[in-house]
Amino acid sequence: MSIWRGRLRPVALFGAAATGLLAAHELDYRFVVPDPAHRHDLLLRSGHGYLGHMLAFVIAAGVIAAFTAVALGFARARSREGEPAGVRAIAMRLTLVQSGGFVLLEAVERLLVGSPPDDRLAVITVVGIVVQALTAMAGALLLALLERVGAVIASLLAPPPRARHASRGLRPILRDLVVDLRFHRPRPVRGPPLLARA
Repeated sequence: MSIWRGRLRPVALFGAAATGLLAAHELDYRFVVPDPAHRHDLLLRSGHGYLGHMLAFVIAAGVIAAFTAVALGFARARSREGEPAGVRAIAMRLTLVQSGGFVLLEAVERLLVGSPPDDRLAVITVVGIVVQALTAMAGALLLALLERVGAVIASLLAPPPRARHASRGLRPILRDLVVDLRFHRPRPVRGPPLLARA
């Protein structure tokens, strides 16, 4: 179970980071360039023409992250090993991945189309990093909530205590029975005291 949980955590983080990165990327340009016509022109000139076709990928990555987070909480609750990752730790990881990915993506996009830096690049970068951090915090809260949902589902599906006791196996039950008989032997019955003869 621990190996399975070790594989689930990176999948959930990757899905959340990919969703947050692309969603924040789109929001960044909407904040910096509110006019749709100018924004569309800037996106095409700076190598962002593909963003309009990424909606399906963003939805798929978000769904995968959500289901994986629920499965992670379910697996942790069933195995009763470890504690769920804190929201702050998840938010820090997502912020680093998304912010670094955003800066790298902006550089690669402009290099591929040969777009020279313009006067809005600094503003786009600063606002983009802030938006990436905000979406990372929102993603961390959502992942933590979904993990708790998975833990609740596991507790609801857990067998009752009596069923778990009966499924322990024959040897522990026989050992408990012997201990019970050893320490709970009935005391010998004694009759009433004899009256002293006159």
